[in-house]
Amino acid sequence: MGCRVAGDALTLLGLEGPGEDEDVVCIAETDSCAVDAVQAIAGCTLGKGNLLLRMRGKHAFSFYLRGTAKAARFVWADTAREMPREERITRYLAAPAGEVYTVGEPLWPLPEKALLSPSLACAACGEKTAEPFIRLRGGMPYCLDCHTPCSR
Repeated sequence: MGCRVAGDALTLLGLEGPGEDEDVVCIAETDSCAVDAVQAIAGCTLGKGNLLLRMRGKHAFSFYLRGTAKAARFVWADTAREMPREERITRYLAAPAGEVYTVGEPLWPLPEKALLSPSLACAACGEKTAEPFIRLRGGMPYCLDCHTPCSR
């Protein structure tokens, strides 16, 4: 599934292989093993910041090519789960595109490039935490694990 979608997405974006650095961006709406194929084939990774996970429980993947207006959302539609594994794999890789997924417009705009944030030490545990994940309490920085929300 991920191999097919990632390969077809690169073709749609006009590429023969992974883009350079963060050029190709993918928003995955599932945490299934299909995301592993997107990383391997399209070169999108969490570490580079060009793979984002927005858990929706859908086998859907939006691909973007930075610097262009090219973008598409692939939604897996095939229901061949009852087939034996080898037949299913062959179908996923060889069936006409319209039989296994639909292509439409992404639900979200192209994400900004990865943000490099400074890290701050948590006032409770001392662990360095990226600034966007710090919460202030009494002017002191706390990581999300140590921060206790104020309830009323």
